[in-house]
Amino acid sequence: MRTFKNVALAFGLLLTATLPQVAEAQTTKPNRVVSINPFLPLAGYFQGEFEQRVKDNLAVAFSVSSIELDDRYTNADVKLRLYPQERGLQGFAVAAGLGYGRIRNDNVDFTCPTIPGVVCEPSRASVSGATFSVEMHYQWLLGKSSNTALTMGGGAKRYYVDEQNGQFDTFQRFVPTLRLTVGYAFK
Repeated sequence: MRTFKNVALAFGLLLTATLPQVAEAQTTKPNRVVSINPFLPLAGYFQGEFEQRVKDNLAVAFSVSSIELDDRYTNADVKLRLYPQERGLQGFAVAAGLGYGRIRNDNVDFTCPTIPGVVCEPSRASVSGATFSVEMHYQWLLGKSSNTALTMGGGAKRYYVDEQNGQFDTFQRFVPTLRLTVGYAFK
């Protein structure tokens, strides 16, 4: 947990040092992107993001997601994203993020009494706590006015939560992440 606090402190200092430089971003290009994964809602899940360009090579993003692997993972993150080619919101980017995540398991193992006529329902348990993520992606701004954003990428997320009484049979503290989003870029 101490390592997480040190990472959070460093991330916060870097973020506060770059936010006053928003005015330096070029005004001829889109400064913001709102995007979602268009396929996940069909399965009852969600992934969405708001990204604000801070400088030509730096952006801050706020993302939320809810998806089910073996357990249900619900997250809210703040990401600091670096565009090394200095084309703000376009091209290759790497990011580090801090957030809050909740993991819910609907099929917790438990002992069910064998009483005739009594139906046992599986119980539900959840844990929540801080998260740290890293990702890489490529984002295209398409169209004459560069208003359509298409993003593909991936990374990994680490959950800083503890198992509670062995209630999670499939609990994962480290999960891969994928990103395929379509969005609207604007000034």
